[in-house]
Amino acid sequence: LFKAETSNESAKNIQEARPRKITKINTSKDEIPNIDELSSQNKAAGRNRDHEIETVVRDKPKIGRNDRITIKNVSTGENKEMKYKHAESLINEGQWVISESTTTP
Repeated sequence: LFKAETSNESAKNIQEARPRKITKINTSKDEIPNIDELSSQNKAAGRNRDHEIETVVRDKPKIGRNDRITIKNVSTGENKEMKYKHAESLINEGQWVISESTTTP
């Protein structure tokens, strides 16, 4: 700001800032809701929602990524036991399937 320069042309266009009008808001402390009132209003608004929560129902238990499973090669019949995280890529390729009877949770 100390090195700022103004040109003579812009000096003609400079005007003083006008004071802003301040409007007073007349509210009392009783009109402003406190935290308890806000939370009860939010809970009431949450109860009025018309959506249902869907629950996931599985036929088989979920296999965790570190659970050991046995997979079987479709074409050769070869069985391998490994962690699911390593077997997942083989299963996705389609050459291997999870052997149902030997899955160890």
